Amino acid sequence: FFAAVAPLSFNRYLLVNISCAALCYQQLLLHHAIMISHRPPSQQQENVTQRRPTTRDRKRRRNRTLRRTGPQRSVCSQSFVLVCAVATFIVVAIFLWLSEMTAMMRKDVTLEADNSSGAATTDRTGSIRGDSANDHAPMDLRKRHNERKAAREHNESGVRAASIDQIVETLMGLARMPTKDLRAMLEGAPSSSLAAAPTDPFHLSELRKGQCPWSGDDLIEWLPERPLLKSSEWFRQDNVSSNGDKAGKHSKVAVFYEHLSKAGGTSFCTMAKANMPREEIPKYYCMPSEPGMVDARVGSWTREKLVDYFVDKPQTKSHRLVSNEWEPFNRDFLELQMMSDLDLAGGNNGGVYLLFVTTIRNPINRLLSAYKFWGILNNPASEKPSIEEFLQRRGRRANRWKILSEDYAGNVGRYNFATWKFSGGQLPVTNLQMDAERHLKSGAKSAATIREIENTQKEQVWRQSFSVAVTLLAKFDLAIPMELFDEHHEPLQHLLGWTNFEKSHVVNIGKVQNNDATTELHSEVYDVLWEANKLDFVLYYWTCAIYLTRLNCADVLR
Repeated sequence: FFAAVAPLSFNRYLLVNISCAALCYQQLLLHHAIMISHRPPSQQQENVTQRRPTTRDRKRRRNRTLRRTGPQRSVCSQSFVLVCAVATFIVVAIFLWLSEMTAMMRKDVTLEADNSSGAATTDRTGSIRGDSANDHAPMDLRKRHNERKAAREHNESGVRAASIDQIVETLMGLARMPTKDLRAMLEGAPSSSLAAAPTDPFHLSELRKGQCPWSGDDLIEWLPERPLLKSSEWFRQDNVSSNGDKAGKHSKVAVFYEHLSKAGGTSFCTMAKANMPREEIPKYYCMPSEPGMVDARVGSWTREKLVDYFVDKPQTKSHRLVSNEWEPFNRDFLELQMMSDLDLAGGNNGGVYLLFVTTIRNPINRLLSAYKFWGILNNPASEKPSIEEFLQRRGRRANRWKILSEDYAGNVGRYNFATWKFSGGQLPVTNLQMDAERHLKSGAKSAATIREIENTQKEQVWRQSFSVAVTLLAKFDLAIPMELFDEHHEPLQHLLGWTNFEKSHVVNIGKVQNNDATTELHSEVYDVLWEANKLDFVLYYWTCAIYLTRLNCADVLR
């Protein structure tokens, strides 16, 4: 009965549970009535007297038995059960019918909105919505939707993105590879263990030349679905126009910037101030403040507190951008992302949608920059540490660090920093970093160093953290590799509508420095650091490939 009435119901699993609960309740009533009807009359009293019955008790029991005979009670019980059964089915049927009507009305609203725009739109699960005016014909909604979807999938061609599970499995396969082979594939370095020439899994050599290596109906096993563009469109509409008015006809849209330390965060905040009104941006490096806290550590907030910051607080509800630098990324915030076209029907619901943006950098270059900034420039000690000493000290500080720790910069020198950030802080510090001074000494790698590298790369150490990091990063609206940004501003311009990129590379203290680790570090130190940051290198080159693919292959992507 349920399958026939409500196959499209939005709450179909909940309704099944309610129906089962109602039927179970009916059976309890039936059992109770039957048990009453079959008990001897002497046991139907609620309170049976424990004392010896008197003559008056016997007479009273005999009169009660004459009034309530067994056959009459049985008929009454059966009638009561029949009424309960009929009432239960009527209530469940009405509930299912109302849910079905609600789901169909929602579907019609979404389809009419799509039809009025004259184009089909796609949600992140691949469902296609919108069609011609014939959608308003009086035919079954489910049949109409399935026919339209099948026709479009048959006629649609182009390069296809992969599911999240496919992406995770593809990148996990790369992370499992021996480091030498993986480095040879990603950077073109020689590898004696590869019989043939190394194959670039991300086709970066062609993408960097502005070419698109795919055509036809290819499936790119590491490419996430393109994010929905409607929230980006709303954000651009809300940019202050020439007369200072806002669109105001939809939910608020703001930017959540996940700041990886020494990976372009200061530059991003400076560009935001050059392209947005100052009252829409928190004053302290784009990080929200609270009384007594110049940096309120937004990464430690709950989702409800973040919504309240953008919507309800009078002093901050004009803000349209926040940045999180010190805490790991809070995956609960992704619930504020526009995930499908069904979100469009909500209109201005008084909430907020978030666009998620981050910048990422070559892992060893980032560590070198962190060393120069925190180990030398911002270090008041008269004797500055070597990079080996700096990384060891920072690793031990990171091992003691907790959310809202006073040591806010305790993780800036952490190995596989991006994986730690996007895994929600799950990735542990390894002994390879805790004893970095011993393992990074110039010269051939010792047996102890080789052993620690092998322990670090055991799959049980990193599997869960890396899987979560890939899953969350794949859902970001834009991840910008800083090494590519100077030449390719278009993705950020398309997403946020920014046009002023004159200050795309700035530092908050001192001068811009050369942080090319290949020229500044000893080759043996660089090799050990590459192996120690293997997970971050996979994420970095993957991010570069996504960035360039969406830029160069926009015409062939579905």
